[in-house]
Amino acid sequence: MNTRQPKKSYKQIIHNHMLAGHSLSTYEAFDLWQITCFLQRISELRAQGVVIQDKTIKHNGKTFKIYWIDKPADTDNNATGVQS
Repeated sequence: MNTRQPKKSYKQIIHNHMLAGHSLSTYEAFDLWQITCFLQRISELRAQGVVIQDKTIKHNGKTFKIYWIDKPADTDNNATGVQS
């Protein structure tokens, strides 16, 4: 009996995290899930019509961006509409 859940794509993981109201940076995505292609996944989500906001942050002499979604597209926090 196989009860394993299908593995979510990095794009689905990122989208679900943002739909839950969290922001993400490249470093945070790597720290949480070891995603090294975070910006590519952001670009793919945007190309699929997901409106992702970003802001440039300067902290301790470093400059980076954080990304977030203002309003979830659906209320069940499930990125099933995002293609893998």
